[in-house]
Amino acid sequence: MNEEVKRSYSSPLREQAAAQTRLLVREAGHRLFVRDGFVATSIRRIAAEAGVSERTVYTHYRNKVEIFQDALNVAIAGDEEPVAMRDRPEFAGVLAAPSARELIAEMVGRNGVAQERAGALIMAGIESSGADADMRRISDEGEHAMRANCLALAEALVATGEVRAELDAAEVADVLVTMLSPHVHQVLGWPADRYQAWLTTTLQATLLDS
Repeated sequence: MNEEVKRSYSSPLREQAAAQTRLLVREAGHRLFVRDGFVATSIRRIAAEAGVSERTVYTHYRNKVEIFQDALNVAIAGDEEPVAMRDRPEFAGVLAAPSARELIAEMVGRNGVAQERAGALIMAGIESSGADADMRRISDEGEHAMRANCLALAEALVATGEVRAELDAAEVADVLVTMLSPHVHQVLGWPADRYQAWLTTTLQATLLDS
């Protein structure tokens, strides 16, 4: 068998193995960041949790900040595609909901799923932001993206004509940023169905004409 044929067989296997190792490292980092905090989590501990060597970790990530960022991105999005939430078809689908009540229900449902995956990790980053400049940057970027997304949702809600007359898009966005935040999700600690039902009802009662 010539060398070109050998490479055609071995390359996909190597890529699959590398992807699996990266997954192990990312998930180990996620668990430790949530459990112990960013500052207390080291590459050595991540490697031990993942069952690989420190050298192996460094073949995939330059430092633990990259592991945190990768874990956060995947947890929020639910996949490894490098596409911002605002640019995903699911977000466009929420904006296109035919009524304000349906838009809120869709928004809360998708936010709830993301919070289940990423809420605790987001809070770990926020809690570490006072002691680490990278965590401060990541937290600030996340807050900026959250506010931009909520403003787009607020504008879509106002455009339905069903929002209370005294509320403008900026004020609606303020409510959404607050109520959809990981802080509320984590403080309540409710099962997903109860959290989503409460949040949907609360937002509809707060924002919409009866």
